[in-house]
Amino acid sequence: MSEIGYNEISKSWQEEMSTDSLLDLADLRLSKMVSYLSKVRLQLASVGPDNKLQATLLTQEALNLEFMLEDLLLIRRRKILDLVIKGRRPAADMTLDEEDFFKLILTAFTNHKEFVRTSLAGTKKMAKADPAVDEESPLEIEYVTVRFLKDVETAFMGLDGQEHGPFKKEDIAMIPTDNALNWLRNGTVARVVFEDEVARSGR
Repeated sequence: MSEIGYNEISKSWQEEMSTDSLLDLADLRLSKMVSYLSKVRLQLASVGPDNKLQATLLTQEALNLEFMLEDLLLIRRRKILDLVIKGRRPAADMTLDEEDFFKLILTAFTNHKEFVRTSLAGTKKMAKADPAVDEESPLEIEYVTVRFLKDVETAFMGLDGQEHGPFKKEDIAMIPTDNALNWLRNGTVARVVFEDEVARSGR
């Protein structure tokens, strides 16, 4: 897995700032960025007390990286919010966490639009608890389709309670999103986007 360094992180941050459009950011790339920040922090922690210059340089680099990464993600969050308000779906690749954020905000925004509509129409009703809904019912499991870039020789129990695997390189499978997240970040799998998903995203 090729590393991403300071210059690549700075470039990604500057490119995201320079446009109103949401740019591509996959889980694996973000993971590499965070890994580089962790590497710098470890280097700083290992610097001896007599090497003040090196400590100063690494401290400043870590601070710069923290600022750029945080600002990058905040800029992307603002862009995702803007897309929801404009009624558009993101055309760029997002991390799974960003996709969850988009879906959550879209649902909240849609519900609020309905609230405004019914309020103006004079048809607003008090919300009632649904007796058919069990408070302890399990959360809905979300899935993602992935292509395996490496062999996974051991089967695992997914969050859905089902056994998945083992998998061979180039296998395509649908697995729980939370189980896929670490593999997306370390390059074990890549997401598979089908044509109908691309069409819905407006690409």
